Amino acid sequence: MSADNATDNATDNAKDHPDTVAILAGLAAGLSSAEIKIVDLTHRLDPDFPIIVLPPEFGQCAPFRMEEISRYDARGPAWHWHNISLGEHAGTHFDAPIHWISGRDLPNNTTDTLPVQKLVGQVCVIDCEAESDADDDYEMGVDKIAAFEAEHGEIPAQSWVLMRTGW
Repeated sequence: MSADNATDNATDNAKDHPDTVAILAGLAAGLSSAEIKIVDLTHRLDPDFPIIVLPPEFGQCAPFRMEEISRYDARGPAWHWHNISLGEHAGTHFDAPIHWISGRDLPNNTTDTLPVQKLVGQVCVIDCEAESDADDDYEMGVDKIAAFEAEHGEIPAQSWVLMRTGW
């Protein structure tokens, strides 16, 4: 693809997705002014990374697996690369609406059809670290949310709520 074609494709994409362009422009402006803070929530994946284990009668999530293809050797003298495989619930992820039975009939319920606007928004972090340290099976309830709102104000509609466990 020539540079001209790449520019044309980028221009066409911007015309076809003006909301995405506006979101990215707002994100760039917020980052440059320090109004927006990015927090990396990812964890390094390795074969020992914990995964969800369901009762045996249900299907199971595959663990993370990484297989070396080559490492600057006879299998590939100028490159180092791997095959990876993992279940969709290994590591940091989000569940599309279709994941749960309550979302199976919703429009735009898969990751490839979700509007990007649904993935960007204000975040409220509810600190449950002390409770999680005391109880590995801690479940945040309505009382914890009410206490958060009493201290910080009502959680805005369409915002993301994150539970800090310290894990």
